[in-house]
Amino acid sequence: MNHNQASVSSNTQEDVDEITQQIRALQSSQNDLSRSIRNLQVRAARIQNQKAAVSLIPSDVLSMIFEECRQLNPQWSGVLFLLHQSPVEVRLSHVSSRWREVALTSPSLWSTIRYPFAHKEGSLMEYLKRSDGSLLDVYIGPWRQHPQTERVLTNIILPHLPRFRQLVLDAGSRETLASLLATFRDVSAPALTRLRVMCRRPMSTAGPIASAELFTGGAPLLSDVRLDSVAVILPKTKAKTLHFCPQPGPPFPLTRENFFKAASAFPSLRRLHVKSAIELKSAAPVPLIFLPSLGELVVHGLAMSTGIRIFDVISAPNIENLYLVDMNCSAISAIHRFMIQSYPNAFQSLRVLRYIRCEFSEDMDIHFLHATPGISQLLIPVDKTNFLIRMLVNSDKQAAIHGCAPLWPELRTVTLHTPGYCAPVVGAGGVPGNEPSTTMILLQELVTGRKILGRPLSKLCFKGPNAGAFANEFHWGLNRAKQSVPTEVVICQMPALLEDGGLDSDWAGVAEAYGMQLRHFFQQSQGIRQQLATILPPNFSYQQPRRRIDVQV
Repeated sequence: MNHNQASVSSNTQEDVDEITQQIRALQSSQNDLSRSIRNLQVRAARIQNQKAAVSLIPSDVLSMIFEECRQLNPQWSGVLFLLHQSPVEVRLSHVSSRWREVALTSPSLWSTIRYPFAHKEGSLMEYLKRSDGSLLDVYIGPWRQHPQTERVLTNIILPHLPRFRQLVLDAGSRETLASLLATFRDVSAPALTRLRVMCRRPMSTAGPIASAELFTGGAPLLSDVRLDSVAVILPKTKAKTLHFCPQPGPPFPLTRENFFKAASAFPSLRRLHVKSAIELKSAAPVPLIFLPSLGELVVHGLAMSTGIRIFDVISAPNIENLYLVDMNCSAISAIHRFMIQSYPNAFQSLRVLRYIRCEFSEDMDIHFLHATPGISQLLIPVDKTNFLIRMLVNSDKQAAIHGCAPLWPELRTVTLHTPGYCAPVVGAGGVPGNEPSTTMILLQELVTGRKILGRPLSKLCFKGPNAGAFANEFHWGLNRAKQSVPTEVVICQMPALLEDGGLDSDWAGVAEAYGMQLRHFFQQSQGIRQQLATILPPNFSYQQPRRRIDVQV
């Protein structure tokens, strides 16, 4: 009996094993069939996609479209990183196999490096690999000294310096800035064309930042340099653009010696923007910086806040465009006096003169108009006094009486910033309820006087948030006087007006926006940590939140 039971049990186990093997074989066949079906579906989808119009775009054209997508709104790149959004080049490479192939064979898509917050070490190396020898735009910062980040900078990024086309160095303190600049001292940058050195956090230690040498091995193609109140001393360069920008917080003036050392490296300078303060006195005599090729000079009131005059520091006799921004009447008067004293040896090439949010004194000297005979474009703010317009109108009246040419014979375009204008009470029909204002009468006399002298204005431009109302009032008075002049009305806010003072929304502006976004995020994170510290255990430890992007290979 026991023998029969054992025999039945053995047969049953064999049947179970056989059935299990059959199930496994069928499952394996099912998996193979599913895999084959998926492969056929993928092939069918690819064939179907090939019929789509987007698939007919040549690879080189598709690569150009990708590049345009990457350049779209670059100022928001910091926000995308902080929200853990993949950069556009990564997202484009994940759409389809063909798009990925095109993206990976387009080195320029991977030519922007932002370290240490936008890329981890792994994605940094992948970007450098995919860029395949193309020129690089590199942003380093906001920099914080740490052994790991310094190792990556020295061992991974710095060997690619010969490929750098654009370099932004962003530090948060004097110490980190000095450390970062020292890394780029005894090297050469043969392809570098644009350099931005930033120190965007308020300084806790008073006094000017020490000067630092960069690229002692040479940077022959450097053309555009922007510095934050720090005297970066470069080898002699053919660069055409140099900016000195102010730092956040209290101003720390550049010493005259450091300003001389920094600016002297640019003998072929064409554009100079001075927005940071310069010390009035120096321990030793400092010679003038001779800039014979300088064509555009932008000077902010902060640069002269110490009492220094810009032309006590530089000699630029051939200036064509002069922009004065945020200056009080004493600073404007000092510049005017120097220009009068320099006649006829300087400022004879001056064509464009702009006053952005400046004040004028009542005792303006008529000889200023005589000393600048080539002015053809004038930009001035409209205020209650309008001393410059008044002087210009009076000089035109004298020229008409004596039968001679006006003092600014080439003046053709006048632009008026209108935010400071207080319009009179407006009656029915959108016209003033009383007589024209003094400002409008002056403008009408300017238009009329220029026509009488045979030097009519080619255009009057009104810019500001109230430019429409200003233009309506002007045209109402002009029509009453039966006069006409071509006009342009630009209704805009203050940021747009600042662009008239040389504020460029260019590559440097994009870099500053990126750094500002990161710093705002860090400040918010620090505030949250301080709030949590009141409720967390004293020994609680957590890492400061940082969003980083990794490249999916």
